[in-house]
Amino acid sequence: MKHKLALSVVDTVFGLAFDVEKAPERKSGFKPAQLDLNAGKKLYGDFRLYGFAALLRINFAKRLIIVGGNEGRYKNETPVINRADAICKMLVRDFGVSPVCVSFIPSSSNTDGNIDAIEASIRADTSYAIVSNFYHLPRTYLYLTTRNLIIPVYPTEAFWLLEGEDRKNDLIREFGGGPFAERVVQEIQGIAHKLCGTYAKKEECKNEHFSKC
Repeated sequence: MKHKLALSVVDTVFGLAFDVEKAPERKSGFKPAQLDLNAGKKLYGDFRLYGFAALLRINFAKRLIIVGGNEGRYKNETPVINRADAICKMLVRDFGVSPVCVSFIPSSSNTDGNIDAIEASIRADTSYAIVSNFYHLPRTYLYLTTRNLIIPVYPTEAFWLLEGEDRKNDLIREFGGGPFAERVVQEIQGIAHKLCGTYAKKEECKNEHFSKC
């Protein structure tokens, strides 16, 4: 039996871009950067990418638009590498996403600039959502509220878990293990259950709705 999403499918999801690096071994030529260019901290861009692909596979949205700026690692190179454009290439060439389902809009290379670009793109007759990593959502929501924009936000990791809850332990390990990592992943898992309408019955949340866009 296939489980349908409990929430209505939205017309367009905006995915906030992550840092990228060149990867000649991949069809797209790119991969998520593991560390922040300046701070040297782990970015978890892989899980943002996995979630982007997953939300299209489970038909959460009709269209995914990646929003992002130019990659600072290659700022002196020509042509300029835009993060959002590179992520679109990863989704299409590395994950098999239909190019009809995904596109990008350029913005400044920060969250505030992402929201500026989104605000300039939205229309009254279209339903929207915004997705990013779980840790990134509070700041994203803050920037939305300062602009009086009412757009739901979801963690990309939740869509990835919808395709297989056995991935929960992988997330816990990637987040460093321990009680806090477990607590964070439980919250993400709860959002996944809410998405598929099985929050009170966790054992039933086995989403198999994998039809392609």
